[in-house]
Amino acid sequence: GIRDRSVSRVLGDVYKRQTYNITKNNMRHSCISFLSISLFLLTACSGEKGSHEQVSTVSIDKGVEHFDADYTSVQYQSLFKNPKTIRLETNDKCLLSANAYLLNVTPKYIVIGDKTSFYFFNAENGSFLSVMDRKGNGPEEYADIFSRFFDEEKELIYVATPNKTKLYKPDGTFVSEYPKDSISNFIGVSNGYWGTYKREYQKSHLVAFFDKDWNMKQSFFPFDAESVTGFSGGYIVPRFRAGNDQVCIVINDTLYASRKEKLIPAIAINQGKLKMPTDLNGDLERMLTEGKYCIKAENALLVNDLLFYDFFWNESRHYTLWDTNSGELLTHSEKGYAMPYNEKAIVNTPVSLIRNNKAYTLLSADKLAQYGLASEEDDSNPTLLCVDLEN
Repeated sequence: GIRDRSVSRVLGDVYKRQTYNITKNNMRHSCISFLSISLFLLTACSGEKGSHEQVSTVSIDKGVEHFDADYTSVQYQSLFKNPKTIRLETNDKCLLSANAYLLNVTPKYIVIGDKTSFYFFNAENGSFLSVMDRKGNGPEEYADIFSRFFDEEKELIYVATPNKTKLYKPDGTFVSEYPKDSISNFIGVSNGYWGTYKREYQKSHLVAFFDKDWNMKQSFFPFDAESVTGFSGGYIVPRFRAGNDQVCIVINDTLYASRKEKLIPAIAINQGKLKMPTDLNGDLERMLTEGKYCIKAENALLVNDLLFYDFFWNESRHYTLWDTNSGELLTHSEKGYAMPYNEKAIVNTPVSLIRNNKAYTLLSADKLAQYGLASEEDDSNPTLLCVDLEN
């Protein structure tokens, strides 16, 4: 009995020491855990604050004072450099319509699209290479086109029809197709494809990122699309735009830009009395009384520290460029952006494409004739203008 009590006492002492050590260790671990969590929360808060600080703000209200006439700041005058023009070949196989637009410019191709066809020109001299026109009702043809782009890496044209997306070579050869799977519109960048994706069971349109094999990797605004976009059914407008391999989309008063595989808020727009008309939808009386303060976003491109922002306001289309660091308006015109055509001439034109810090636009013969740079009787194809964008 004495031995049992001694063993019990020894075991009790061991248990007390172990309990003390465990308690001590737990307290030490708890302190470390507490410090770790505190540091994590502090970092997270700092990171969150930093992310909010990255959201620049431009105020269209402050720029309205320059809207009565064309406005060009000193900073803007030195922005476009080294103009280069390429006259696109004109022949019976490639007579471009007035609706022709610039789809892409690569080291090899100048890709022009119109309502149903795609034209390929040599990127060095503008000579005609091929045309792709597969309009029809056959299994390898397309009728209505919802969205399209040219993949430089694969040298394929992607044509999204109501039910399928079809792939073609520049010469028109059909390659393959895959179910459209509710992708209403999309655009390609180097690491994948961005699109608006309709979730049938939610009846809402979402923004999604797909990898090169068209597997959805990320989706955004999945639970509250309607309140985010302000449109019944969760429609997101306007469509995606891409500049310098970055995707931009405007949702309400915020421009979202792609960062790797995410879309993050980048710029808050039109802070003040001017606003997007999303909150007036379906309210005719308010639209009539407050509509003059509403703008309709058309195009938005974020390139380095510059925001190219085209919009409709007061029954006119406005072309503006903003410094996102200062929020200042750099230029405004209802005729387009003032770009050098050569050492002597300046033309006003929309910006069709921005890639690798180069801005591109198509200039019709009629447009050039307005500046005395072409004959009024000239019915040839447009001229491609390329300028370096220094920022």
